[in-house]
Amino acid sequence: MRGVLKRTAAAVALILTVVTAVPALCSCSALLDALNEIESAVNGLAEVTSAPEEFETSPKPVTTGSPHEQAAPFSRTPEIPAYRLPEEQFDDDLEKEAAGIIDAAIEKAVAYVNVMRDARHSFEAFGFEEDANGFKTGLSASAAELYGKAVESALRFERLNVEGDGYAGDLKADYFAVHAPLTYVHPDIASYFTIDVRSTIDVDGNSHYRLVFDRYFDPERDGNATERDGFVTLEEIKHRAGLLDRVVKRVVRLMPEGLSAYDMYYYLAAVLSEKTVYDRRPENCFTAYGALVTGKAVCEGYTAAYYLLCREAGLWCAYRDGHPQGQGHTWNMVKLDTGIYNVDVTWCDGYGKPFEKEWYGCFMKTDADFENDGHAALADSPVKGTGTGEPDPYTS
Repeated sequence: MRGVLKRTAAAVALILTVVTAVPALCSCSALLDALNEIESAVNGLAEVTSAPEEFETSPKPVTTGSPHEQAAPFSRTPEIPAYRLPEEQFDDDLEKEAAGIIDAAIEKAVAYVNVMRDARHSFEAFGFEEDANGFKTGLSASAAELYGKAVESALRFERLNVEGDGYAGDLKADYFAVHAPLTYVHPDIASYFTIDVRSTIDVDGNSHYRLVFDRYFDPERDGNATERDGFVTLEEIKHRAGLLDRVVKRVVRLMPEGLSAYDMYYYLAAVLSEKTVYDRRPENCFTAYGALVTGKAVCEGYTAAYYLLCREAGLWCAYRDGHPQGQGHTWNMVKLDTGIYNVDVTWCDGYGKPFEKEWYGCFMKTDADFENDGHAALADSPVKGTGTGEPDPYTS
């Protein structure tokens, strides 16, 4: 652009030279005056455009609107200006694949939090506790050892073989005991791995567990589509497990800075709400992979995914079960400086979009709120709500 303007200025100067040198051939003084004005204007443009070339081509995030233009509490649903993530050069194909899966949800969540963020909340955050529910607390020494071996094998994609002969504890009891911590403490692992057993039946009809071993399965399906049975290769499982990990890390890495603890929980819930729809048809609808990669899940999938996102963000998170409306259900518990609160992204998602008033009906609620709402939690739940109340963006 600058080169074109400079060449234009030179051409006009040449014309002026010719016309000035041969006045007999051109007696029109008005033409001379006009050409003088053109030369001055073009030279001015050439100077203006002398900024560095990269100024014209450097990518910028497309944002419209500011968190300061609107502020909670809102009397009506606010307008949400669009947000676009900056262009990115990906380090590898896996990161590019993860971006294609989750970036649209991230962009929407950032747009929402830019408007819905609320200065009334504290910035004090409580760190993640791996087992806030105490799933591992009651494990016997032998069960804890079996659990540790299973987790280590799954993370390394190695074989697990624990034989009953010479086993220090009750292999059958330990087999059942480690299922809950494997499923809930490590929802990433539970998307592709569980344990299986070989047993024999004696003459009295009693089963004897001879071997506990690994069961790797396709995250795109369920525990029946196993690697051992030829439904999927171990390399394919590794790739899909790695994809879930990249998606989770990407959500947290692109979370806006300077958020209160409340708004960090909100951002993660908004991403999940935008990415996932309630659907019980997919085989993997019970897993975090089903929620965050496939984009379809039931309450178990939503809850596992939210737990995984909070774990990556270093935010305290737990599970809670109940029977709202007489049906089995699960949701999450989170912690702020005012106590522990209920977060049910599954029901939030059913009420509307994360910037609408109805969506907040199941986000950051006290136990009393949930009881009035019909969320009947199990009485023996190890994690109970202790929160005294936090205002949502529609509450004064």
